[in-house]
Formats: sequence, structure tokens, C-alpha cells
Amino acid sequence: MAEIEDQKKFAELLSLGVKELKLHPHYKIKRKKGENSSLGQSYIANVANELGVSSNTIKSWIGQMGLKYIPGRIDDGKLFGVIWIILKKTDLDIDWFSKLVETTSIPILKPALPAWVSSCLEKAKILGADNSFGAPLNGDIEEVVNQLFSNKKQTEDTNPKKHSTIHNLPTRWSGIFIGRHIDLEAIRQWVISPSPLCLIAGWAGIGKTTTALEVAYACVQEHYMEIENHETNWPKFNSVIWFSADWKGLTFSDFLNTIAYQLGRIEQINRSIDEKRFVVRNALANYAKEESVLLVIDSIDTAESEIYEFITNLPQGVKVLLTSRENLQQKYRNNFRDMVTIQLKGLEKDDALNYLSYEVQQHMKMSNSSNKQEQMGQLLNSPREIREELISATAGNPKAIALSIAYIADDDIPAQQLIEELGKAGYSLLELFDFLFGRTWDRCNEDTLLLWKVLCFFSKPPDEESWATVAGLDARRFHFAVDQMKLFALIQGERIEGKIHYLGHQTVVAYGEQRLLEDKQFENIARKRWSQYYIQYLDNHLKRDLPDSIYWSYLLGRDLEEIKKEWLNVLKIIKWANKSDQKELLIELVIRISHFLSRINLPLRIKYGKIAADYAKQLKKHTHEAFFRIDTLGWALMEVNNLDDSLLQIDAGLKTLDQLSSGNSDVYDLKAWGLALKARLFLKKNNPKKAEHILKKVREISTTPVIQHRILLVRGDLFMLYKNYEAAIRLYEEANEISLIYGGEKTIEAYFNLGVAYVICDKLERAEKCFNGLLYQKDKANQIELIYYHYGMAQLLLRKGEHMEALQSSQKAINLIGPWGPTISIRKEVEEFNDVIKHSV
Repeated sequence: MAEIEDQKKFAELLSLGVKELKLHPHYKIKRKKGENSSLGQSYIANVANELGVSSNTIKSWIGQMGLKYIPGRIDDGKLFGVIWIILKKTDLDIDWFSKLVETTSIPILKPALPAWVSSCLEKAKILGADNSFGAPLNGDIEEVVNQLFSNKKQTEDTNPKKHSTIHNLPTRWSGIFIGRHIDLEAIRQWVISPSPLCLIAGWAGIGKTTTALEVAYACVQEHYMEIENHETNWPKFNSVIWFSADWKGLTFSDFLNTIAYQLGRIEQINRSIDEKRFVVRNALANYAKEESVLLVIDSIDTAESEIYEFITNLPQGVKVLLTSRENLQQKYRNNFRDMVTIQLKGLEKDDALNYLSYEVQQHMKMSNSSNKQEQMGQLLNSPREIREELISATAGNPKAIALSIAYIADDDIPAQQLIEELGKAGYSLLELFDFLFGRTWDRCNEDTLLLWKVLCFFSKPPDEESWATVAGLDARRFHFAVDQMKLFALIQGERIEGKIHYLGHQTVVAYGEQRLLEDKQFENIARKRWSQYYIQYLDNHLKRDLPDSIYWSYLLGRDLEEIKKEWLNVLKIIKWANKSDQKELLIELVIRISHFLSRINLPLRIKYGKIAADYAKQLKKHTHEAFFRIDTLGWALMEVNNLDDSLLQIDAGLKTLDQLSSGNSDVYDLKAWGLALKARLFLKKNNPKKAEHILKKVREISTTPVIQHRILLVRGDLFMLYKNYEAAIRLYEEANEISLIYGGEKTIEAYFNLGVAYVICDKLERAEKCFNGLLYQKDKANQIELIYYHYGMAQLLLRKGEHMEALQSSQKAINLIGPWGPTISIRKEVEEFNDVIKHSV
């Protein structure tokens, strides 16, 4: 028994560890809305069950029942059991472990050594897989201890570099920051206060993003622009992480990935959302103990709702600066009740005049027109009263001021006349921008209007080729129109991966979309160009010369990076086609992306495959329907272990073929492949006899090489189940040879299953070559390819006797499987294999 010598400190430290488990997916309790939290299990009950104690026992240990209930002694096995769970599941460090043990009578080593920590954890008693209580596996203990001391070394390595700051801040759009002295000081006071959240709210164009970016640069103290007559000392943050939701939105997954990447935890990026949420929060907590962290989320009101929950439950030491058009305290009163809100208004008169002068001078620098130079000079030298009237008419809104100046510069309109027209427009945000954009719209040439209208088509800032094509412009007309949009302060160029992309403010995109909806004839033409551009894009980057088939010609066989770059825009067309009942278009798109989706998103393949199959049935496109039901759906449903629905879709596809002429080669191919897939399904159900019977029927059907390849793979799987590995190898090798007839195919099953057969037959060099063959490019491999690669290499390494390396490889496969969901068919097999390695270790 361990005597508790400092009960209060013991309870505080243990409570810290137990509470860290609250959000872990293994312990987190999800209740239905309105369900009483006192009913049913709690996360503490789950922890207690793993230790074989009651919930009240743990509550007494952590002081939740009051100081007098903290025990004077605890069984060693139970104590180290709860410590084991905390160390394994959280990012708490070796210092926490040492401090906790120090509050007991257990002898400790200072500094802690790995061997001592291992000997302590070997005393832990926890619930095992066989429902008996015992010590954790030695391999697991070694892994946790190694991680503890590895984290300590990383912390020690980074401590001397406290002068450097980690950040991912975007470049400022202008070289000067004007005004906002009072607002900046209010934000600085928040930065040095204990309050964790601050919101910058205000109208569109009021300067929320610019202000937040200036604050962020002040907090990294890197190239901070000193404001005239305004010297302030900003606290320095060791890490500043910027997120931009903007009009593109921000997903919770991207939000977590950005934090993980910036904190050097890139290995967390491929975890499931639930695991990643917990681990990233723990990483932030661990980092914030030693270093200060600032998160800046621009346009939080367009981000996914899960981000709200995350930022209201951040660890101590992490501050969050938000921008939003809405006052979030009104919308999320309970969650954000302690948040500081800075409501931005128009610039103060003197600041606005300085900003106006700066913008005018920028126009004069950029313009090569003597008339515009003269017009801008007149505005710059106009009486102060006129410039003040212009400021007043725009309500001091920086975006409105910039648009007004662009309007004056291009339209030769006197400032006084514009002021009068602005006065008639009113002062509401909608009226002001409607007026300014309306006037700017009237000044734009036709080509510029076309670009402006279609900007809303894109999920990410478009490049020249896509934007020009959708608008129907050649290169000369496009560049003239883009220059005009830049001149009118409508867009900004941004270099992404070597190409210029064009980013527009939310208000610009929204106004263009409003005008587009008023011009249905142009919208229909532009939508056709938009869809045809991306269909051609898919053909350019996916379509093969062989096999010559409406469906199989899009089999994967080359680098997918170009498709990934435009995937969000392709997906937007797919969603639009479905929403607007564009059945033919959706069918054409799904035909092209089915095989691509098998590598990046099986749920999407299933979702849109089902919609496309139903549309094809309505349009009496029976061949298309059969392709979708048998391969797009039947194969994908089998991959996620939904065998019943898979069989239903395959049978429906085979039934559809009865309506088609038997003279069509696709009919023979689909009949054979549908039957072969059914055989594969029965192999998964461990019914080789039934599978063998079906495969005998299939051999009588004449098929093309692409189907012969697939049938040979299923036949190889049959021999694998019968443990006739040499015969399986011959069939897999023959399958790969046949695929060369139509240019070769990167079938995961072919390389992986052949590699496994080679491993079993001790042909290890050939096996490694097969597993490497799974990856088109190792540094750009898809997640599903990496899953099979690491699982294959784990089997190879175990066969070589390299147990720890095999365990690491299988664990990598398991970590990658998480984001694909628990239903992926390979998951159970990999986890069982991982357990085998653990026991062998």
C-alpha cells in the first residue's frame, strides 16, 4: 500500500490527470439533448471500470467529495493503474508523474530514469482484453516511457530557442496601418488580462481582418509597424496560429490540422476527428505550460460549429482572437459570456483622412493615365471639408472609402457629386455597399462584370485558366478585366503553389452572386462552361488511352496531385448538379471520379454513386446504372464492410443488365465482374465453397483484360483462403501482367495481396517491392495506400523477426485507418494483427 503523505497536493495533481481524460473519445460520454447528466455513466465511471473500483472511489482520490474523504493510503496496483491510464491517454509529462509520486511514501528518483518509471508502471493493475486484471504489456509500457522521455528531451531542446516565434501569419495587403489607436489599446489590455477570448466585430469592410493581423504581428514582434505617436509594449507570444475562414469557410478538421502542424505534431493529422480533437487539445495544454499561444480565427461566423465548442474549452495559457460580423455573445450567450468584445466602427475623422490620402497616393502610383493622375491630385488637394464630407458619407468604413476613391479615379466624377449621391443612398451597411458596388458595377466593362458574376462559382480562389474559361474570356480580355477589378479594389492577387490565384472580399463575392441571379440566361451559359471546364480538367488529368471504356478509362494510374488541387471546386459542381437536378451532369462527373474517390473518400463514392445510379435508372441509361450499382457502389460498400447493402446493389446491377443487348462488351464485362464481386463477398463471409462455385460460372464468360485482371485477383483470394499460396502468387502475377495490356493498373489488392503471399512464402525482397509498388509517390501517397503499405510492411518485418519495427508499422496503419471510420473492412484484421505483435513482443 502507498501512504499518501500530502493528501491535498496528491488530489490536485491526480485531479488534473483524471480531468484530462474527460474529452478523450474512449471516456467521453455523449448524451442526448436534454438528458440529465446525473443519469447513466460518466467518464469517471468508465475510468473506474477499467480499474475495478467505484466512481466514488476515484472521486475521493481527486478530492471531489471533500478533503476529509481523500484516503490516507491507496493500493499500489490501483494507484499505478490510474497513473498508467493518464500517461497512456494524455500528454501529461514526466514532471507530473514525479510530483504525484512524491506526495506518497513511494521512493522516487531525481531526476527520473526510464527504468524506474517502467518498474513503477509494471505494478499497475488494469482491465485487460480478456476481462481479467493485470499489468499492461511490456511493449506498451516501453512505448509510453519512451514517449515521456522523448517529450522531455524535445522540451529541453526547444527551451533555449524562446526568442524565436512560431507563426503562419499571412502577408499584409498594405504596407501601412492607419488609426485604430483606441481599439488596439483595448485589445492590448485584453492580451495582458486573464480573459481567454476576444472578439473583433463589425460591418463588412470595416477592417476586422486588418486589425486582427496587425495585433498578431504585434504579438510576434516581427516587422511590427510602429504607429505614429503611439508607442505600446505588446506581450510576445511564442506561437501565433492564424486561421482564415473567409467566404471559403473553415472545417473543424482543417482547424485541428493547422494547430497540429504549427505545434510540430504533424503525426496527428491523419487521426480520426475524435482522437485528433483530444490529442490536439492536450498538445496545446502541454505547449502552453512553457510557451504562450495565440489563436487568431478570422471570420469565425463562417466556420463549422464544432470549432466554437473547441475554443470555449481551451487549456490555460491559450488565448483566442476572433473576427466576426456578428456579436457572438448574442448568438452563443452561454458559451461566450466571458468574452471581451471590441465593436469596430468607422475610422475616426483624422485617421480616415490619413487613410484616404494613402489610398489616393496608391492610385496615383499605380495609374499611367494623366487624367486619373490629375483627378487623384485634385481629390488629394481638395478642401478638408470636402474630404470630411466624403468620410462622413462612407461612415468611415475603410472598404467603402477605398471603393469611393476607385470610383472617383476611374469615372472622372467630382468628389462633391459622389458625396451627394452617397448621401442619398443612406447609411445602412446594405444600402452603402449596394450603392458603392452598384456604381462600381456600372463603371466596369462587360468582361469585368462577367468575371465578377462567376467568382461565386469557386470554393477556393480561382486561377487564371479556370476563371477566364468560366467567364468566357481569352487571355487578353481576362487580364484587362482583372486589372480593372484590382484597380477598383475588388480583388487581390495571391500566389499559391506557383500560380496566381484571385481572392475577393466576402462582400465582393456576395454582390457578384446577387447580380448573377438576376441574369439567368448568362448564369445558364456560365454554369455549362463551368461544368465543362472541370469535366475536361478531369479528362486531362484522369482519363487513360486504354482501356477504351466509358467507365474503366478513368482507372487510376498516375499522379493525383493536380486533381487534389482542384478537388474542392469539382466537389462544388457535383453538389450543385445534385441540388439543381442536373442529372446528366452528375452522371458524367461520377463516371469520372468514382475510382479517384476510392483513394480519398469512400463515403462520398457511396453517396454520389447511389444518386448517380438512381438518376441513370430514371434516364434509362442502363449501362451507366449497372456500372454504378455493381462497381461504384457494390465494391465500395464491400470496402466499408457493408456486405448486405453491397449484395443488394450488385444484384440490382446484374438485373439491370438483363435489359441490355448481349452484343455489348460492357454487358459481358459487367456480368462477369458482378458475379466475381459476389464471389469476393462470400470469401469475406468465409464461405469459399460458394465463392468457388460462382467463379466457375465466371470463367465461361468472355471478358476484356480489365475484367480478367479483377477476376484473377478474386481467384487468387480464394487460393489464399485455401492456404495454397504458390497458386495464389501465380494468379496475382498473371493479373498484373494482364493489366499491362491496357497500360498497367495500380490496384491496391494486386500489390498488397501478392506482397502478403510472398511474405508467407519467405520471398521477402519480392514482397517489399510489391508493398513499395502500392505508392505512386511515397511523399504524396494517399491515405488508403499508406494503410495497406504500413500493414504489409508490418507483416514483412514480423517475418524478419523485427518485432518492434513491425509494431510501429502496424500502429501507423491503425492511426491512418481512424479517419476512414471504424467500418473499413481492413480495420479489424489490422487490429488483430497488431495484438498478435504486441503479445510476441
